Amino acid sequence: MTQNNLRFVAHIDILGMSELVARDAELAWQVLSDLVEARNHVNNFELTFLDTDERTPVRAQVHCVTFSDTIVLFSKSDTLIDLRTILVVTTEMFNKALSTCIPIRVGIAHGKFFFNLDDSMYAGPALIEAYRLGERAQWIGLAASEAVYLRAQEADLKSRSANIVVEADIPIDSGSYIGYAVNWPEILERHPHVTVPITIAQFYSAFEHLFGPFSALPARVQAKYVNSVRFFNTRVAAT
Repeated sequence: MTQNNLRFVAHIDILGMSELVARDAELAWQVLSDLVEARNHVNNFELTFLDTDERTPVRAQVHCVTFSDTIVLFSKSDTLIDLRTILVVTTEMFNKALSTCIPIRVGIAHGKFFFNLDDSMYAGPALIEAYRLGERAQWIGLAASEAVYLRAQEADLKSRSANIVVEADIPIDSGSYIGYAVNWPEILERHPHVTVPITIAQFYSAFEHLFGPFSALPARVQAKYVNSVRFFNTRVAAT
């Protein structure tokens, strides 16, 4: 462990998994299997950051633990390499999940986090904050803490000319609040089959086989897809 136990922690879960399990357990298992495959795919990456030319195997920098339909990622320490790696891993997992039609939401935080891999023990304020950030946000997306945003700003982390972590209007049940998010449209926009601006119908069509027609969804669930499309189009328009 690091001396101060400060790390970057990400909490990832699948939207609508409980309802899907109740309706079609085999399909739910396939969705979870696909997400784990996405996790394994990213876990085998070896990253090279162009400004430093430093090679970083993801497995050496970030630990990954799966609990049911939840994946927790946490960094080795809280250096700039740790931050960059956790951001790459979460956005690539998010992108891979979307490409295989899995709706996920992510919370990313920084703070104290303790673990014992041998005894499967994990605890710390950073995990609680990451969980709350992800669960509170009513969208498919990646919410980040202020500490993550400030560290990314300090390091001037960008994709092309856009900031990777941005100030954003985060949708919640009671409305919204000004918070921070990973600028995932900067990655997805590059996909050749994605046209912008996207419509709600286009975005939701990837998930219809899991949850049925959009019109049949409860209003609260519909709002998550509406909010995701709004964020995507807003960020693309800003870049």
